[in-house]
Amino acid sequence: MNILIVYDSLYGNTEKIARHIAEEFKTEQVKIIKSKDATAKDFFSIELLIAGTPTHGGQPSQGMKDLLTMLPAGLLNNVKTAAFDTGIPLDGQKGFKRFIIRFIGYAAKRLAGILKKNGAIIIAAETFFVLDKEGPLKEGEIQRSAKWARELLNKQHP
Repeated sequence: MNILIVYDSLYGNTEKIARHIAEEFKTEQVKIIKSKDATAKDFFSIELLIAGTPTHGGQPSQGMKDLLTMLPAGLLNNVKTAAFDTGIPLDGQKGFKRFIIRFIGYAAKRLAGILKKNGAIIIAAETFFVLDKEGPLKEGEIQRSAKWARELLNKQHP
């Protein structure tokens, strides 16, 4: 199976998750690439797309949005796709910060929406947590991302 993992990462946390997801697909053909380095050519002949972004104001990063807008219409038609993001968890937050996180949410579902508008078939959307704006990743998130990747693979090979 041809798998493309495309990600954007500001502080390295989203990249860590993307790389650990890629490790779980060792029996498949996997290409992992940063969104700013991706071209439409990278999306040809893929069977599974995994897109990852940090959450910025509840939205995918500008780099990820720019990439998805430059793709030719129809390129993602019927491509099975999963979206993920990294963000600060709601649990443990207080006051205004808790309100903001609850109000704006996370980017994965919005990223999935953009991908779906481009014709992709969304099979999953997930948020992985960082302890603060710059990280580090919350304990256990690497293991959770590996489990999520295995679940995605099982959806491809039932």
